[in-house]
Amino acid sequence: MKNLIFILTALLLLGCRDSNKADDGFHAVLPPETQTGANTFGVTINGKVYVPRDPTGVNVGTTAKGMIFWRSPDNQHIYDELEIKDGASSVGFQMIIHLQNLFQNGQGEYILKKSNFHNGIDSIPDNHIYFKIWDNNISNYAYYGSIENQGLINVTRYDFANRIFSGVFSGKFVRYDNPNDFITISDGRFDINWNTLPNHPFP
Repeated sequence: MKNLIFILTALLLLGCRDSNKADDGFHAVLPPETQTGANTFGVTINGKVYVPRDPTGVNVGTTAKGMIFWRSPDNQHIYDELEIKDGASSVGFQMIIHLQNLFQNGQGEYILKKSNFHNGIDSIPDNHIYFKIWDNNISNYAYYGSIENQGLINVTRYDFANRIFSGVFSGKFVRYDNPNDFITISDGRFDINWNTLPNHPFP
């Protein structure tokens, strides 16, 4: 009887493990909402906190940084993108935040449009977000994108002189291959200095 109680207790404890802990013991915590160029990002998706981590082997993109700020080619300032990834956990995460005409419009609210799940020059010419997260049910990644007029990015600071770009985002996102599967995000935040970001470590 004692052995049975011990086994049941052990199973219960295993089932209650913190879902924010990766296999390496890393515990993700949302950073504060700041506008100082702190090079931070955080979001909660399905109860799990995601933050940038420099890749260590998980294939979640072509670049080897936890967070990168992309500008449109030839310094035309048509669009800007923030790419975030966790490439150090047992399963990766990647998000693209695409903003159109950020240089011209600066601080303020940007309404999200329906994502086409592409970035850069292949993106729609409008504001959108898409991301991929691991789905245990299919043992693969699932893609979610913003829905027309059901989310926004609030740019709380855009300081071109000091290279600071900060904001918060929220919205409703639909799965790429299942129009009945939705995820709602309410607490996304970022704060970068795009001069110092390339050398900033995300362990």
